[in-house]
Amino acid sequence: DETNWPNNGEIDIVEGINYQNVAKTALHTSAECDMYQQVDPTKKTGTWDRSSGVYDRFTGLPDHETSVPAQNCWDASPFQWYNQGCVAVETNNATIGVPFNENEGGVYALEWDPEAGYIRSWVFAPHKVVPENLREAMDSAGDADSEVLPDTSTWGLPYGYFAIGDESRCSSDHFQNMRIVFNLAFCGTVAGNRYFIDCPKQAELFTKAGGWDPVGSCNEWIKSEPEELDEAYWKIRGVYVYEREMKFST
Repeated sequence: DETNWPNNGEIDIVEGINYQNVAKTALHTSAECDMYQQVDPTKKTGTWDRSSGVYDRFTGLPDHETSVPAQNCWDASPFQWYNQGCVAVETNNATIGVPFNENEGGVYALEWDPEAGYIRSWVFAPHKVVPENLREAMDSAGDADSEVLPDTSTWGLPYGYFAIGDESRCSSDHFQNMRIVFNLAFCGTVAGNRYFIDCPKQAELFTKAGGWDPVGSCNEWIKSEPEELDEAYWKIRGVYVYEREMKFST
């Protein structure tokens, strides 16, 4: 819901940044949505992204010596990059980017379940590791006679786990009117803020006059070397959306 962003929230099922080759799931919200001390680490396999290079409010320069986990989903959290959000990171390589493409892709899955009190995310790459239930659900989608419904309890632990609802520090109403969007965003506040960290060679060549302007410097690089974006594309076999049946008491 772009007109009400970030009040109605944003769930990035998969978010890739610069040359990183591990998948990430990110939530971007209004204030009072925090994952700190809210997620049992035994319920997930992934880690939290880190935030470093945040501008020091006294010197005005980025602090690359300090690193904190990106657990606050609020887009304006003062101790993270602007619009970083809370970000879960897959630990296995080749789950996004060039190595993901070389292995002929995979499957991303997300479960948004306010009743159960969580948002969970998985990535299965390459295709041979896709769970049997998920494979059967995709293959039978739309076939009323043999359709198999997804059963996330058979998929193994997710890499991303976000606690939402009354028992957490992130109420479920942070996420409303969701839409599915595919996009490729270059630079901007998320990838741009990591430009000096993730792309040091390019930063040496393309640093915008004035010094500390990672987003502007990233834009200069993109304009100068567009061939670097050859591996940035979507090739989609299918999108499958399932919704729990509503039960009403009589």
